[in-house]
Amino acid sequence: MADESNWRGVVEMLRRVATPKGRAASGFYSIEGIRLHERALRASVPIQQVVVGESWEKRPFSRTHTLLQTLKKSNTPVTIVPDAVMDGLVNGRSLGSILSLIKLPQLPTIFELIAEADPPLLLVAVDVVDPGNVGAMVRTAHASGCTALVTVGVSDPFHPKAVRNSMGSIFKLPIVSYKDVADLLTDLHSARIERVGTAVTGGTPLPNAKFEKGAAVLLGNEYFGLPDDLTTQLDTLVTIPMVSGIDSFSVNAAAAIILYEIQRNNEL
Repeated sequence: MADESNWRGVVEMLRRVATPKGRAASGFYSIEGIRLHERALRASVPIQQVVVGESWEKRPFSRTHTLLQTLKKSNTPVTIVPDAVMDGLVNGRSLGSILSLIKLPQLPTIFELIAEADPPLLLVAVDVVDPGNVGAMVRTAHASGCTALVTVGVSDPFHPKAVRNSMGSIFKLPIVSYKDVADLLTDLHSARIERVGTAVTGGTPLPNAKFEKGAAVLLGNEYFGLPDDLTTQLDTLVTIPMVSGIDSFSVNAAAAIILYEIQRNNEL
């Protein structure tokens, strides 16, 4: 039986970093499951503290054994917790009974990133509410060759659900964060990056759109999209053609379609 005095503190920290306030105060976020741990190690992301379920740690499964041995060889502290405690942490998910704490990265500025990118391509999540969608956008931005994902307002790439849905792209793709979209628009204009927005109707049909060599694609929240007072400040507004009877693509699907079209356009 795992000694409670050994695991209580780290379990409380894992629960704490599940909230934005807890992450901001502690400077940590969490990862869950065997795949994310393998990808964190491959990306050379320092893992600060590992928590493993008691029975999972004893499984005769080569992938589990290899991961735990790698963590121990790197002198990463590994704490064993009772299965009932781990069940409360993973909440029925079957990704593997292993969670860890990782330090939040120092986020760069747009100007630092574009100095190394030619041309820069940014995906911008403006008040995207569901962290699962934000995580999916991290993965889409990474797969599309973006320079970074930019988050604005409530969009939270380090929420546990966002981290899981990123499938490890959170370890490789730079994140830039803004509280206010007005500041972002000013910086994009100063950096001479085309500001591309999306609209369900009224924009240039995506197949007809032409893009500058250097663009930021802004997508709004799942319910209302980009506000009207924002779209009027953008350089380009595009609309993705859809069949009748549907009002919009999901935010991540829209991101993938537009990013693909920009990359295709730039290669012509």
